[in-house]
Amino acid sequence: MSETRFVADTQCQEMLLHFVEQRGDKGAKLLSVLTRYIQSCAYRHYPLSAEDQQDILQEVAIKILNHSQHLSENCSAWLFSIVRNEYIDRLRHYQTKKKVFEPDLDGTLVAVAEENTLSLAFADQDLYNQVDCLERVFDEIARQPTGAADMAIYTDYVQGLSNSEIAERTGRTIGAIAKRLSGLRDRVWQLKQELC
Repeated sequence: MSETRFVADTQCQEMLLHFVEQRGDKGAKLLSVLTRYIQSCAYRHYPLSAEDQQDILQEVAIKILNHSQHLSENCSAWLFSIVRNEYIDRLRHYQTKKKVFEPDLDGTLVAVAEENTLSLAFADQDLYNQVDCLERVFDEIARQPTGAADMAIYTDYVQGLSNSEIAERTGRTIGAIAKRLSGLRDRVWQLKQELC
């Protein structure tokens, strides 16, 4: 990734088809995945208001409808890239207007002070670098025989699900999840050193 995860390519293609052709669930699953991708960007980087996140979702949906025929493979990475780029564009928009928001002590989003917005140019490049690095790492993990399952487990972990919640979702034991996560954390760290 809740479904904030890089879904399997066949599942992603199916969700995309339902969305574009408005059949089956009419794209509800795809929109749910996109929403979680947006929330993941907000969680890892600068949070934007709920209205801005909804605007990003709408822009992403339009781009998907306009460009879905060009998709050949790696559906999940393609979708995440669209979300990431739209999120960064929105941050740039607010940076130029000095209206980037961050949560205050109560969790309410407030505008970042003008002197703090200068550092966002560096944060913007850092955001690109982090996401590009993670995409390379996750692509490498996804190519492995257990890649789809590993991505699902690791994404649930990153989103804060407990080992017992992940075990329940995957049908594995809590001990097996703990062991797999330990190996995945080590593998992610190792790949970041090698690829980034």
